[in-house]
Order: sequence, then structure tokens, then C-alpha cells
Amino acid sequence: MAVIVNGKWQDKEGNFKHPDMVRVDKQIEDELVEGLVESALVLHKQMKDFKIKAFAECYAFVDLLRKEYEMERITSTVGAVTLKSFNGIKEVQIQVAKLITFDQKLTLAKEKIDEYLTHKTENLDSEIQTLITRAFDVKNGKVDAKQIIGLKSYNITHPKWKEAMSMIDEATEIAGTKSYIRFKQRAGLKIDGGMETIVLDLAALPVEESEIQTVKKELVKEKQGDNQ
Repeated sequence: MAVIVNGKWQDKEGNFKHPDMVRVDKQIEDELVEGLVESALVLHKQMKDFKIKAFAECYAFVDLLRKEYEMERITSTVGAVTLKSFNGIKEVQIQVAKLITFDQKLTLAKEKIDEYLTHKTENLDSEIQTLITRAFDVKNGKVDAKQIIGLKSYNITHPKWKEAMSMIDEATEIAGTKSYIRFKQRAGLKIDGGMETIVLDLAALPVEESEIQTVKKELVKEKQGDNQ
């Protein structure tokens, strides 16, 4: 519900209005948004709790294996883990990715690459030139580490290019690691089915328009029944 003080509704500017001054559609919209956001917060906590539990259970299993083989625990964390059901149809996978950052030498590397491009523009494939320059695009205040490191895959032997690649090596710093956990199962739960990732990202979760329309019709019927 909206913030209500002494029976009055607070608007976006912090002012309080008598409910008679708030349009019915705005009251309905407020109730809808409040309800959905509250549900989202509940789901958010459930997913966070599940993620913590999933990591803990996988790492506990690895500890169990260490104990079985009388191995001493060397580190406080476990690296990549892949666990499979007995028939191989289901899988839990933990991957550890390095968090890469760059120091000021990356700017110098960009300048050196610009020097190279200035000399080679006429003979350089325009598509490759675009890919090279886009690698340094800044998004959300950061460059894409994969694209920067990917520049080293080009088979370019020009001295300026090699010098730039050396600068990138010197500019690269490992800021830490980040662990990802994924859940997979084979299509149709068949042993020969392709392995598919179970989507837990709400934005990427595939939903058919027909499914939405079906639920919408049910909601409309419920609202109509309530109004009778």
C-alpha cells in the first residue's frame, strides 16, 4: 500500500492527498505494483537462500570426499565442481571465473593501438578495425575484459601491435574470483537428450505469450466474480 498518514495518500512529491483526490485507476495501480514487488522480494530471498544452500551442499560433498580419501583441506574454498546424477540426466556445476581489472597502462596500450591503426588503415580489414576499436568501449564505467584479452588472439606481427599487447599484459590485474552455480538436465529427461541449463534468471526465463494470455483470462474471470 501507498504511504498513508491520517487517511491521506503520499504522492511522488511527498505531499499527502485525501483518497477522494486519488483516481481509482491509480489506487488499483498502486495495489498491483505493491503486491508484485512484495512477491518479488519474497522470491528474491528464496533464491538467495537456495543459492547459499546449493553452494554449501556441493562444497560439503567435496569435503566428504576429502575426508574419505584422508586428504587435508588446503584452502578455505573449493574451485570448480561438477556433480551428476547417477544416470547423468541431471547436473550441478560450479564454475570459478577470474575478475580481471586493468591499470593505467591500458590507456597507453589503446594509444599504441591507435598509432598502429593510423599506419595500417589502408590495408586493414574494416571489420577487424571496428572490432579492435570496440574492444575499448566503456560500459557502466568499465571495459569488457574478455574483449581486451581477445585482442591478443589476432595474428598481427607489427611492432606497434606487439608493444600494445605487452602493455595489456602489464596492465592486467586479477582482482579476485567469482563463483557461478548452474543447474542442468537433459532434454525430455532422456539419457541421450541434449544438456540444457535450467534458467533461473527472471529476465531470461522463457515464457510463451499464450501462457500469459491464459493466466490473464483467469485473473479477469476472478475479478469479474469478485465484482458480482
